[in-house]
Amino acid sequence: MLAMIRSIPLIIFILVSRPGFGQPEPPPALDALISETLERNLALQAADHRWTASKHRRPQVTTLDDPIFSYTRWLSSPETRVGPQTNVLMLSQRIPYPGKRGLRGDMADQKAVAFEAQRRSTERDIVFQVKQTYYDLYRVDQSIRVLTEYLAVLRTFTRVAEEKYATGTGNQASVLKSQVERSRILERQLVIERTRPGLVARINALRNRAMSTQIGRIAAIDSARYTTPESLIVKQALLARQELQEIDARIRQSELMTSLARLAFRPDFNLQASYITVPKQSSLISDAGKDAFSIMVGLNIPIMRGKRRAAVEEAKVTRMGHEMTRDHLRNTIRAEITEVYLKIQQTGTLLDLYEQGMLLQAESSLSSALAGYRTGNLDFLNLLDAERMLLQIRLGYINEQANYRRQVTTLEWAAGGRLPEGMQ
Repeated sequence: MLAMIRSIPLIIFILVSRPGFGQPEPPPALDALISETLERNLALQAADHRWTASKHRRPQVTTLDDPIFSYTRWLSSPETRVGPQTNVLMLSQRIPYPGKRGLRGDMADQKAVAFEAQRRSTERDIVFQVKQTYYDLYRVDQSIRVLTEYLAVLRTFTRVAEEKYATGTGNQASVLKSQVERSRILERQLVIERTRPGLVARINALRNRAMSTQIGRIAAIDSARYTTPESLIVKQALLARQELQEIDARIRQSELMTSLARLAFRPDFNLQASYITVPKQSSLISDAGKDAFSIMVGLNIPIMRGKRRAAVEEAKVTRMGHEMTRDHLRNTIRAEITEVYLKIQQTGTLLDLYEQGMLLQAESSLSSALAGYRTGNLDFLNLLDAERMLLQIRLGYINEQANYRRQVTTLEWAAGGRLPEGMQ
């Protein structure tokens, strides 16, 4: 068995230890997964309905009230010079002071703008959740793949240790150490595998699919690095963040509310037209039997000024509250971007260490251990330690890859759902 191990080319061990060996089935396309989720997500559909419903509000608040028609039938007809009155037909229409209906319509439009911003905010949140879960799946799937490859190496190592122990050229400690290591890795693999169904269920819930719907193993993710200056991202975020757009609409709505509250000091009008039937009772009077027609103009007297002043103050204070919320949100956005941007830089530096040094050094260390094991200058346990070190570095590299993409996704979310152009 020792001769068989010595005859195995070193390149086989290196390939098994490098990312990309033994890739699983092609992964689901992230863009397609996002498109499907946006099409089927129930929360987004609900937000879309709320926005659509709000666009039907303006006609309701700008249209005049229905006219009122009334009919009076005299049971005891009042007598007039030309005859008794029998029927009174009356039509009245309330007309608000000029400008009130337009302000109400503009307020309704701003409310619709706020609902639209909420809808786009929901869409941004959904894309964020899909991407975050997708990268978690990548971490899980690639960690399982690396552990599976390591188990294959361990099985070979265990057979070698058992053969050497059986022939008296090895010791029992090597066999036990290899078996314990294999059991430990199996446990670790099962623990990681146990997290996958929950991640799949999360994506299925987002895209309104059955919880049992399977998602293929994620084999690769985008490895591009992002170097756009932080100031450009902040600038875009302050323009594109949906929460800011919503609060701006609320501010404009409160400004219109203030103007409308001031117009409440102006009277509304009421136009009324009456038609009175007068049956002809005498031929001696020339205008006997002629029906009467009248027009009346009325208005309310806004003498309850206390409640109107309170309405103006309410609108002013509401606007001030919205403005403070906007300022606080801007500060929060700047802090979010600064924090995430720093994490991206740190994780990028760590990835450079993995790619330019740690992975190569661990592979070189394993190559040296294999060479020493072949010549008998290195024992089995040291060879196992070298392989374990490479395993930890590979798992760490996969974890940092997923972390980097999750952080970029968080930065994208903080910028309003899209990062500025020009990123490399």
